[in-house]
Amino acid sequence: MKKNGGKLSLKKIGIRDASVFQGFCNKHDRELFSCIENEAFAGRPEQCLTVAYRTMSRELYGKDAGSHLRETLRSADKGFGTFEQVMLQRMLDKIDVSNEAARRELKATYDVLTKAVVDSRPDALSSVVFESAASLPFMFAGAWSPFTDLYGGKLQDGYVDEVLDQVFFSSFAGEERAMICVSWISRDGAPGKVIAEQLWALAEEERASACLQLVVKHVENVFFNPDWFEALDGEHTEHLNRLAGDGLDQMGSVPRMPIRLDLDFQMPLCENSFRVGQHSTPP
Repeated sequence: MKKNGGKLSLKKIGIRDASVFQGFCNKHDRELFSCIENEAFAGRPEQCLTVAYRTMSRELYGKDAGSHLRETLRSADKGFGTFEQVMLQRMLDKIDVSNEAARRELKATYDVLTKAVVDSRPDALSSVVFESAASLPFMFAGAWSPFTDLYGGKLQDGYVDEVLDQVFFSSFAGEERAMICVSWISRDGAPGKVIAEQLWALAEEERASACLQLVVKHVENVFFNPDWFEALDGEHTEHLNRLAGDGLDQMGSVPRMPIRLDLDFQMPLCENSFRVGQHSTPP
């Protein structure tokens, strides 16, 4: 976005390349993810757990890679004046504090999911699955620590000593339909549960649009149908640009840009929805 003046730009990529995560060796990748790689996603508890585990593995992998990059940047101040060197090192120190806090939270959730996978305990996770009446023009997989709900209400404070909860969003493409899986660690008052219930309460024609805006705002691993994206008008494109750029600063500010349910992104209805996990009745 920095290269394009804060605007989203498309780069064509094959579907197989878009869905690949290279964090596991071939043997473990086949063993761990067989139920979602070799079977159609149907929202079974073990499938929801498996996709959440892979999503969290990718997020933790990215945080570790970012930490290594900053260590490299610490030597990039050679040739700078004393003031510039001090300011760069202070900035990197502050970023490290935020990154390590985020990594601690992700690692705590990763450990919970790992134990659930090893012990075959899919009930450690709760999910809501939304099924669309047609294919979606965007696909995604990601997790974040939500500070606010769908309408800006506070969910978590984000204090330095606070271990935050995450919400997991993933999509699956079928031949004629698609599914969106929203998951969270099974516990009372989980922020992910609040967001999932708010999505459930939306009209069928609003759910996919709300999910689109949430993932553009919070998730890096998002892919668009280029024909759909290029057909968007200025107002819709500008809103997505603002969502994607929200919180993109050196200190990693909390994204606060609201989603807009009045914008029509030409999404299919999400008419079939169901809950997976400890509480299987609608909210």
